[in-house]
Amino acid sequence: MIANDSLYSSFVVNKAIIENVKIQLSEKEIVNFDEIEVDKKYRASLAWLENNLYHVDEVDELSKLILHSERLKGYKKYLLQALIRRAMIRKLPYSRMNIDWKNILKLRDEEYSYKKYSRRRAYHNEPFINHILKDLPEYNAAIFDNNRKNKVYQLDALVAMKKAGKVDVIYVDPPYPHTMNNYNGFYGKFDKIFGKEIDYQDITVAKNFLSYFEKLIEIASRSANYFVLSLNSRSQSVFDTMIDMFSFYGSVEIKQKKHNYQISGKSEKNNNTEMLAIVKFYK
Repeated sequence: MIANDSLYSSFVVNKAIIENVKIQLSEKEIVNFDEIEVDKKYRASLAWLENNLYHVDEVDELSKLILHSERLKGYKKYLLQALIRRAMIRKLPYSRMNIDWKNILKLRDEEYSYKKYSRRRAYHNEPFINHILKDLPEYNAAIFDNNRKNKVYQLDALVAMKKAGKVDVIYVDPPYPHTMNNYNGFYGKFDKIFGKEIDYQDITVAKNFLSYFEKLIEIASRSANYFVLSLNSRSQSVFDTMIDMFSFYGSVEIKQKKHNYQISGKSEKNNNTEMLAIVKFYK
């Protein structure tokens, strides 16, 4: 298996669980993170997070966890960074990093949350380490050996496909125009924290999306037997054009299923259909 994502926030999860087939992380290797002395210059480099995503004392804790992860070797580093990512998201309302500070404060207010949603959402206010230790067993349990050499990239998809070479199936789940799948906005600040931002094609504009996928499907037709693409009914404006494009290269089968998309809001969350386009290339 070869996995790729342009965001480092996804790359660390892929390294920890897909490429890694046996290395686990123990609680003992994490709990001493608080003993780390954070260099003032490094701490200052994270000051932009203060009263932006987290409170000052939370950024203090986060800085120690990040430095601790960098001191770990091999897949243990990626496991801890994947857990840090999960904890960062868990502490944010709507699990996104593009919520403004005013709304973060409002939605982290447990009394307001209780009055508004009948839930206090206390997990937003727990320390990062609490989330990490809680999720650690599940992350370790997700690691298994499939008796294959798995590889993970952090590249633009076109570059990754060329680098991967011949494969059986290519599966793609991209951010679509006219949807809320703004992955860079949701999770890109994680990449900034670790200094791992890369250049990649922005395909959230319809014109760029279709042009990009024309190149993608052409490369895929020469390197794979099947191309599988996740689609959403909210991307209907580009759906028909893409199916016509795929039909030039192979037979196309569409499967679909209703999906409750939680972050769409009450009026929209039940109006989504997830679709799967399966292209069997002509040979």
